[in-house]
Amino acid sequence: KRKVLYVIQATPGCNAPTKHAFAIADLMKCSGYNVEFLFAGIIDPRNRAIQEKYDYPFEFPEHLKLGHYSILKKYLERATSISSLKAFRESFERVKPDYVVYYGIEARLAAGILQHCQMSHVPVLVDETDWFDARFTGDLAAWMVEKSRSRRVEKVDCLADAVIAISRYFVTHFTLNKRNPNLKIFFLPPINRYNEVSDRIDFDLRKARKSTRFFYAGSPAGGKDQLLHFLAAVSHVGRECRTNAEAHIVGISPAQAEKMFGSLARCESVFFYGRRSHAEVIEMLRHADFGILFRRPERYAKAGFSTKFAECMSNGVPMLCNRVGGADLVIENEVEGLVIDDCSPLHMEEAIRFACEMDDVKLRDMKTAAFKKAQQLFNLDNYIEPFSAFMNELSRGA
Repeated sequence: KRKVLYVIQATPGCNAPTKHAFAIADLMKCSGYNVEFLFAGIIDPRNRAIQEKYDYPFEFPEHLKLGHYSILKKYLERATSISSLKAFRESFERVKPDYVVYYGIEARLAAGILQHCQMSHVPVLVDETDWFDARFTGDLAAWMVEKSRSRRVEKVDCLADAVIAISRYFVTHFTLNKRNPNLKIFFLPPINRYNEVSDRIDFDLRKARKSTRFFYAGSPAGGKDQLLHFLAAVSHVGRECRTNAEAHIVGISPAQAEKMFGSLARCESVFFYGRRSHAEVIEMLRHADFGILFRRPERYAKAGFSTKFAECMSNGVPMLCNRVGGADLVIENEVEGLVIDDCSPLHMEEAIRFACEMDDVKLRDMKTAAFKKAQQLFNLDNYIEPFSAFMNELSRGA
């Protein structure tokens, strides 16, 4: 089988970047490729991620294992990518890949990978999932990384051989680039791994539901997801409708919620569960009526495509989200989910009331429609044939 070296900087574990990267690796495996991962980000040698087992071979270079006291080395590496580029060259010589894929790395490392692979006549694919505007919020290291990644998307990625684009926004961005008219683009929304989806919808009409359960799993601390107004709206609606409004939030403990949301954390309609394993999250999700995702109408929301859409809809859970010009475009409002114009308290409350007043037959039909749309968009099997053809074309071009 042909070999792929996949370079990533996010720490592997039970998180969205790992799920995404492994899902892409699953697709490549089904298309006839062997995939090995290189972790090219700074990691503390005591991090338990180093000892864990993964679905694919995963290498942690020794010279990127920097402890708590290696502050100067960490900043130097973030500014230069010298050690991570050295680690890539070593892995490249060991694996001798037919393709290299990089995901979420910094600009200098990306430029070094491109230069090395072009000299070796090995095609490079960019796995493109997000594009944040770098804002300094007090954390210098995080700002340096985000600024570098943004520069990579804008200046470096278009020089690769191909892009796996998670959103139509990225497809348009790279189609319009003038620096590399031969750049090949493959649109691939977040796909589910085989063990993470349901093959049917369990919804019993014999017993009328008493509550409408809204579900969120994630970490809003980074500012991507907007929860405050939603929790206030749930608290306000409470028991006023045909069914009771309930918000079930995974990833935030009750103590954290108290600091973030104040008195809303003590509302009887809002439940916080702290961190849970991915298997537990999926099981809880399958008992929900709606998934929720609220984001600011900025570039990160248009360029990205949240895995929450794939997870929720693939398990028969329609989304309640706001209109930002990104993933919300795949939903037909009031058919496969609910889309509101903005995150204002008024619009959120109207959507919650609409959902809570829905009868069980209407909700079942919406769940079924969401599930069918997910089977079209997020099913890995649907992409094996076109992705194999894309890779073969890329190989011929190289």
